[in-house]
This record gives sequence, structure tokens and C-alpha cells, in this order.
Amino acid sequence: MNKQIKNATPEEALEWSETDYFMAMKFDPLVMFVVIPAAIQVVVLAFMLLSMMITGIVFD
Repeated sequence: MNKQIKNATPEEALEWSETDYFMAMKFDPLVMFVVIPAAIQVVVLAFMLLSMMITGIVFD
């Protein structure tokens, strides 16, 4: 396992900060951290209610 750490040159550090997805903020934080999790939560809730309804029909 290589444990040698190479210091980045100033040019490499600048290129990294401009091309990195999160560092360059090439995304909308509202969509990534609010809208997508909320949509997932609504879908999971719908599947939960559907499974409860099917279970009630089958075992009643």
C-alpha cells in the first residue's frame, strides 16, 4: 500500500477546485438536499400505504 503523500502544486490545487463537482458548486443544493430526499420519502410512504392496504385485503 502506497502511503506517500504528494503535495499539490498551486496549479493542481486551482484546477482541482475548478473541476471538482462539489467544490465548483455545479449543482443546485436545494434539489440535491431537499427535493430528491422529499420525493424519495413520498414514494416510500406511498409504497408503505399500498402494502398495508394489500395486507388488509389479503388477511381480512
